[in-house]
Amino acid sequence: MNARLLPCYGIAIGLVLFAVASALYSGGTSMTPDSVGYSWSRNFISALFAPEALNGMPNPGRFVAVTALAFWCASLAFSFKWISNQATNRVQSKIIEIAGIGAAVYAFFVATPMHDLMVIIGLVFSLTALMATVVFLFTAKRWKLFAWGVLSLGLSTLSASLYFTGSAFEFMPAIQKLNVLSVVSWILVTGYARIGDD
Repeated sequence: MNARLLPCYGIAIGLVLFAVASALYSGGTSMTPDSVGYSWSRNFISALFAPEALNGMPNPGRFVAVTALAFWCASLAFSFKWISNQATNRVQSKIIEIAGIGAAVYAFFVATPMHDLMVIIGLVFSLTALMATVVFLFTAKRWKLFAWGVLSLGLSTLSASLYFTGSAFEFMPAIQKLNVLSVVSWILVTGYARIGDD
């Protein structure tokens, strides 16, 4: 098996497992705790990691969701490593590698009772890795990936701002998923790109 394909397989497996976990989720949202099932527009992703659903019932999909997160985090760590390998500036390369792998590790621990702390620490590592990758793409003149990176960085900043201020709470779950989709797909594509070939 080509090791370069591992992140792609990992993300795909994670997506399937997240879908299974959401199907197993008992129900409830922060605004409608008595609702049934998982709502992709009203539930946060972290709801899938809780022992109990928001309606008070056991969450049978928790282990599946944590396994999905593990696949995603490992895939992102590999992708950040491959991105860092292409950076010709040693400092830039180390920042992308350390911050990117750190972000992936701390992202996994949001599924633990230390969720709030891991979100804060992970956010610092994540924004650092994203910013360093955007700068790398700018210096490499990969304009499409650079523009995608700016969008992803902007969505991450917006999502973090809404999370910490509690603003626009009803829109936060949807924005969170849009942010995750943009960042994960961008990092995956950038990890496969041959930056130095152009």
